[in-house]
Amino acid sequence: MKRGFVRELPIDRSDLDYGEGLVATFDDLCKNLSEEEVEEERLLNLQLTMATTSINHEYARIEFDKSDDYEKREELLKYMAACRHKYLKAREELAKYSPAILEAFEKDLNLQKLSTITVYHA
Repeated sequence: MKRGFVRELPIDRSDLDYGEGLVATFDDLCKNLSEEEVEEERLLNLQLTMATTSINHEYARIEFDKSDDYEKREELLKYMAACRHKYLKAREELAKYSPAILEAFEKDLNLQKLSTITVYHA
């Protein structure tokens, strides 16, 4: 029985680790930017991290709900926990920067998830 348009994909944690090694690169890129531009880049990076990990978590949850395979479900639980950790870390930083921006961003993110992540059941 097909439950939706979500494809079965092997789990790849590389997207979660993507930003970890970029600190030096980010600093290098910011050398020619004004202080205001650097702050804007940091803000955008936090929002991107939150959006990416939130969407990844939702799709992993959908796959978790569909799967009957114990090992796959265990792997998905670990993946969702990693997504959640990364999301909360970025959220904490954004809250320090601006609680109002955080509130507006999370509201928009939730609306986007509601309008784009749809699972159809047969």
